[in-house]
Amino acid sequence: MTSRRLSSATTVVMSPPTPTKKIIPWRPPGAWKMPDIIQERWKEKQLLHPKQPTPPPESKLKDYPSSQTPKARWLYVGKAPDLFPLPPPIRKTPKRHAEFDAKLRKVLPRLKILDINPKDYYTGTEKVGSGANGAVIRAVKRSYSLPSSTNRKQQQPSSPQQQRKNASASASASTTSTKLAKGSVAIKRCFIEDHDTHHHSYVLRELRIMGCLSHNNLIQLQEACLYDDHLWMAMELMACSVFGLLFSTTVGLSEAMTIFIATECLEGLVYLHSKNYMHRDIKCENLLLSWDGQVKLADFGLATPLSVQNSSRLGTAKWMAPEVVAESPYTENVDVWSLGITMIEMMDRVPPLYYLENSTEIYREILYGKPPTFNFATPSTAMVNTLEWILNADADDRPMANNVLINIRNFVSQDHLKCAKKSDLAALVQQVFPMNH
Repeated sequence: MTSRRLSSATTVVMSPPTPTKKIIPWRPPGAWKMPDIIQERWKEKQLLHPKQPTPPPESKLKDYPSSQTPKARWLYVGKAPDLFPLPPPIRKTPKRHAEFDAKLRKVLPRLKILDINPKDYYTGTEKVGSGANGAVIRAVKRSYSLPSSTNRKQQQPSSPQQQRKNASASASASTTSTKLAKGSVAIKRCFIEDHDTHHHSYVLRELRIMGCLSHNNLIQLQEACLYDDHLWMAMELMACSVFGLLFSTTVGLSEAMTIFIATECLEGLVYLHSKNYMHRDIKCENLLLSWDGQVKLADFGLATPLSVQNSSRLGTAKWMAPEVVAESPYTENVDVWSLGITMIEMMDRVPPLYYLENSTEIYREILYGKPPTFNFATPSTAMVNTLEWILNADADDRPMANNVLINIRNFVSQDHLKCAKKSDLAALVQQVFPMNH
C-alpha cells in the first residue's frame, strides 16, 4: 500500500518546452535600407483616390475670383528670364550748345527759362529795333492773341441801352487808357556759336542785369529760351527810343523834356552803378520810352563789372569818353560823359561830331579837339554850365552820376532849369507813336 502511494505521489506530468524567440543582434546601417513609410502611405492614397487630370494653363485664370489676380511667379533676382527681354538702353542725344545752356541756367532764375519752341509760344515778327547782341522784334504770346470768352460775350447782340453804355465806355477808355494789350513783348534774338565764348560773356552779362536787377528805369527781362542756334530774350515792349522819337519829328526836344529824360536816366545809372556795373553805351538809341511816359535804360550788351579793371575801347565812337578812346583805365563816370553827349543829341537831334564818319577822325577830335557843345539848339546858362561840368575831359574831375542827379534837382528846385512832367512826355509819345501803330 505504502509503496503504491509513494509511487503515485512522486509521478509528475511534464509539459513540452516552449520554443524561445531568436533575438537578432543590432548591426550598424550599411547596405540595409530603411523602409520609406511616407512613400508607401502616398501610394496607398493614390490607389484609394486617383488624381484627376489637370486642366490646361488657360483654365487656371477661371479659378480666381474677378476681384483677384493670379500671383506672378517668383523670378530670380540676378538673372532675367528669357520671356521678358530687357529694353534697349536709353541713349541721350547731346543737347545743342550744352555749355552755353548750362551757363544760362546759372545766370537766370528757373522761372524765366522756357524749354519750348518759341515759334509755338509767340506770334509776330515785326522788327522794331536792334541792339549790341541782336535784332529786336515785336511779338505777342499766342495764349493772349486768341479771342477770350469775355470777348466772345461782348460780340453778342445787346440791348440799345447796353450798346450806348459800351460806346461811351470805349470812347472814354480810348482817350485815357495807355496800357498795352496783354502778352505784347519785345524779343531780341541772338545767334549762338559754341566757339564764340567772348560773345557768350556779353550775352550772359546782359541777361544777368535784365533778369536779376529790378528798377523802374531799367528794362526788364520776362523770359528767355534757347532753341536751335538762337537765344530768344523776351522783354517788356516799349513805344520807341529817344532816337526814334527824334527821327519821327522835325525838331529836337525842348530843354525841359531833355532834363526830364536825363534825370530818369540818371536814376537808372545810380542804381546800376550801386550794383557794381557800368553801362558803357549810353545814347538816344538805348533810352526807351513807353506810352505812359516811362524812361528805361536798355541794351546792356557792353555793360561790365566795376570790380574788373576796364581799359577796352568799347561803346559807340561819338559818345566815348576821352579815357575810353585812349584805352586808359576808366571808371563808371564814363557813363556820365556819354549822358552829356546824349543830352546835346536830344536838343540838337544829332551828336556834336555828327559831321565825322571816319572813326580815326572821331577819336582824334575827342582827344585833341574842342570841348563838345551845342551846334543848333539855344540852351539856358544853367544847362551850358551843367554840361561843361559833365563833359570834363579829366576823368578825375568829372562827377559821378549821383552828384549830377543832385545838382540837376537843385537847379530845378531853384528854377534855374525847367523840367517837364511824365504826362508831357506821354502825350508826345502817343502823338508820334499811337497805340495802334
